[in-house]
Amino acid sequence: MLAPAVQEAMPYIVLVNFGIVCAVIVIALSRIGGMVMHEVPTGAQNVAEYFLDWFVKQSRRIDATVVGLVAPFIATLFAVILLSNLLLIVPLPLLNIPPTAYFGVTFALALTAVLGNIVLNGIHRGILPALTHLVWPNPIQLISEVGHAASLSLRLFGNIGGEYLVALLVLRSAPYGIPLIIHGLGLIPAFIQPLVFTLLTVSFLGTAMTHQAKHEGAARRSRRFSLGGRRRAAALGKQLVTGGESQ
Repeated sequence: MLAPAVQEAMPYIVLVNFGIVCAVIVIALSRIGGMVMHEVPTGAQNVAEYFLDWFVKQSRRIDATVVGLVAPFIATLFAVILLSNLLLIVPLPLLNIPPTAYFGVTFALALTAVLGNIVLNGIHRGILPALTHLVWPNPIQLISEVGHAASLSLRLFGNIGGEYLVALLVLRSAPYGIPLIIHGLGLIPAFIQPLVFTLLTVSFLGTAMTHQAKHEGAARRSRRFSLGGRRRAAALGKQLVTGGESQ
């Protein structure tokens, strides 16, 4: 297992590793932004466009008008979680501690996803309707949002944290050969977990926006029918008055 000094410094090590992950993403984005784009993509541009197209498609499933808001958000979440998971296979002491094996990080990511859903919904529909969705027409919806955060954080922490503990135990028992197999198998959850996290975030956001749009549409139809009923009643009353005068 880890040395006592490392265990005491674990929160700081996790923060440093998470900062390294964020720095790598910023550098990668700056490099991609500085690339000369070709009409026929090749090499790195082809790979970047392939991955970005997947996030754009997921955003369009919610609403074609929110692609510019949702796609960068879910792409950032995916990249942060994926790179954090992949630190486990880095052959450097301390740096090979994945931030996602620490519950505080996974809970922070889950809160970011849930609060991001509310913020994006507020930008798209308005702050008041986005906040109203949390308590109306079902007040339990607020508890559901808390459940979403707990579900996302526990799922990610359980998978990556468990993998990290298994790797530590195997490395202590058999330091040669077998850890390579464990790391190879660990690539599967390292890629699957950010995918699941992203898809669930898209699902939560789509549910919120779709439910709110249906609620707003029902309210508009109710107002329209109410207005039409008043107009028909006024027309009928006018006819009755006109008929009475003519008699």
